[in-house]
Amino acid sequence: MAEMSLIQLACDYLVVGAGAASIAFIDTLLTEHPTTNIVLVDRNPVPGGHWVNAYGYVRLHQPSLVYGVASRQLEGNWLRLLLGKFTLPWNHRASKDEILEYYAAYIRDKVATGRVRYFPNSQYSFDAREEDDGDGGGERRLHCFSSMDGSRYSVEVGIKLINGVLGECIIPSLSPVDFHVDDGVRVVTPNQIFDVHHRLDVEKTRRYVVLGCGKTAMDTVVYLQREMNVVPNRISWIIPNDVWMLQRGMGSPWSWHEALLEHGNDEREACMSLERRGVFVRLDPDVIPTKFRFPVVGKDELALMRLVTDRIRGGRVTSITRQLDTGRIVVAFGSDRDTWTPDRTIDSADLIFVHCTSPGPFNGNENVDLFASEHQLNLNLLFPPPVPLSMSVLAYLEAARISDSLDMSFARQLFQASKTETLDEQASYTESCETISDNEVLRRLISATDLSQGNAVKPFQIMLNLGMFLAIGNKDPIVVYKFLKQNRLSFLSIPGSKVGVYEAFGLLMEQAETFVLAPNEIRLMKLLRERLRVLEGK
Repeated sequence: MAEMSLIQLACDYLVVGAGAASIAFIDTLLTEHPTTNIVLVDRNPVPGGHWVNAYGYVRLHQPSLVYGVASRQLEGNWLRLLLGKFTLPWNHRASKDEILEYYAAYIRDKVATGRVRYFPNSQYSFDAREEDDGDGGGERRLHCFSSMDGSRYSVEVGIKLINGVLGECIIPSLSPVDFHVDDGVRVVTPNQIFDVHHRLDVEKTRRYVVLGCGKTAMDTVVYLQREMNVVPNRISWIIPNDVWMLQRGMGSPWSWHEALLEHGNDEREACMSLERRGVFVRLDPDVIPTKFRFPVVGKDELALMRLVTDRIRGGRVTSITRQLDTGRIVVAFGSDRDTWTPDRTIDSADLIFVHCTSPGPFNGNENVDLFASEHQLNLNLLFPPPVPLSMSVLAYLEAARISDSLDMSFARQLFQASKTETLDEQASYTESCETISDNEVLRRLISATDLSQGNAVKPFQIMLNLGMFLAIGNKDPIVVYKFLKQNRLSFLSIPGSKVGVYEAFGLLMEQAETFVLAPNEIRLMKLLRERLRVLEGK
């Protein structure tokens, strides 16, 4: 059979991945620069990223008000919510089906405008690309992808490749457990629990062991009780680490970093103060959590989780085996930990382990350059979750760059302040600031936020990214501030919210020793604070 010919395409931006990150980026880019031409490539059959393969009972942690894309409400018509569903708009949390339909409708609409060409069921190869000189002597950037039907494409990208898959969630349905499990031991994913529940009645004798401490495990413990009517004493929960949780409606993902600033980078006191205010909650009043990874729970969910009293805290599971002589199941946690064996009265045939141990968004790709090169932008978090705000901000920066409205003159001042260590080096750094590319300046000033270690993230990195955006996104910081205020994905869109960045830099500089700030970091913050004085009190 003859090899299928290569289909030639051309665009301004080639976006890889059609998940929450990429679609939020595309939306703001098209809003700020409407003539942009985009090719969107995704391996899934429909847009939505990890939501496509997520378990059926998943919902947003946070309100729908701050998720999705900036130009379109996810919660839908407010009057219809109030009168038809008796739901306050800020209480609406979209289901999996609602999210997938939202993204599908958005992409359909953008494809209809001709500005987006969408290629589902397609695989992009980050290795199979080349750069060479075109007929006119300019640089041509060629990229390749292929579709499941065998079609092969070559894309000439005029401006940039956008890597939108770095923050992709690794979920149980697509990620087997990473430890040994004997034959005969039943390990299922949350997706399978959902599917079985909708096919047949739950057998009364079944016992469930939930593996994991993240939001997937929390959702599963709640779902087993609320929807499957499994009584709590038929559920065991293996918890590798207790985690702090945000109580829904009592704070925001920014609360953690604000508390660290308020309490001089004392993590324990910051957590305790948030707990006293009802912002943080924990599963067990007698166990102090060791991590905070931004899960959001409601009071009703927390109450159901606390009903499960058989909690096993042995650490990470290393194997699940079945004894040949007795048939009993043994869960191991490593050579230095005690094993756990379910109650002798439980028949192993009735025991179901629910795999919720995948890393989710903490997939190991957090520490990458955002501004990878002149021709590639990597989508990764600037701020705490939800994801879409960071991507909308990156799109605003990119649109400002191609519109020449970034304040690169001030950005170079910041770059110089961040790198100059002594007066003797001033001249050489001044020279490098003049010759270095705009992209390199942005790469060194704005960094992806690493949330993989939970509490370990530097609180000032979040504020630095926010300050940088406000300071260089436009020659007038008020213009950028108004963009955030009017952006439905932004925390500033919530009535009464304040940006607080001017004040935050003041606190950081006052506590320079506590936060172990280097001299260049202090200089950088001082410059930013002077520039952002117009935002004092806002």
